[in-house]
Amino acid sequence: MMYNDEVMDRYQNPVKNGKMERYDIKIDEASTTCGDKIVLYLKIDGGRITDMSWQGEGCILSIVSTDLFCESAVNKEISAIKEQDELAFVENFPIKISPGRINCVMLPLKAFKRGTKEK
Repeated sequence: MMYNDEVMDRYQNPVKNGKMERYDIKIDEASTTCGDKIVLYLKIDGGRITDMSWQGEGCILSIVSTDLFCESAVNKEISAIKEQDELAFVENFPIKISPGRINCVMLPLKAFKRGTKEK
């Protein structure tokens, strides 16, 4: 699979990587199919995400997807993100994803939906 400059740059220079010192929600998630592991940290105010970051390890697709997801979630309502269509999420990724790699890209969205079920 060929990665474009946007994907490579985001992989090498993630924007939202790092553990927050203070957070309201922590979500641990691992992919059983490929071993990718992420932790999402969310700061919440009145149902809205005021900040979000992540830590983890995995393939380039899961790392880039998680970083893009965290950046895009800031200032959005939890409910709006939970309603996000999974197919649209994959289609908005900067490169075309093969069926075998969709789980890598969807890891942060699936983690978010599972970890915010009660919110």
